[in-house]
Amino acid sequence: MAALLGLLGGVAGIGSLVCLIIVLIKLFPAEGALKGVFGIICGIYTFIWGWQNVDRYNLKNVMTIWSACFVVSIIVRVLAIGVSAKS
Repeated sequence: MAALLGLLGGVAGIGSLVCLIIVLIKLFPAEGALKGVFGIICGIYTFIWGWQNVDRYNLKNVMTIWSACFVVSIIVRVLAIGVSAKS
């Protein structure tokens, strides 16, 4: 069970990273280098900016996948805590 949770968490993490990079590619030319670098340092800014500009930059699918990966990672972490507590 722990291995499956680790694999699922890894997939969610990679999915989140890919979505972050896609949104950063849109963020840099739109907002400039300073906000782009800030988006690299502070991923929540990039996440919020992506949802605010979902229609302008056609990011609906990317942001939906990123949100799903975020929720899955939270669920996996909670389940992993439960599994480790039983051990």
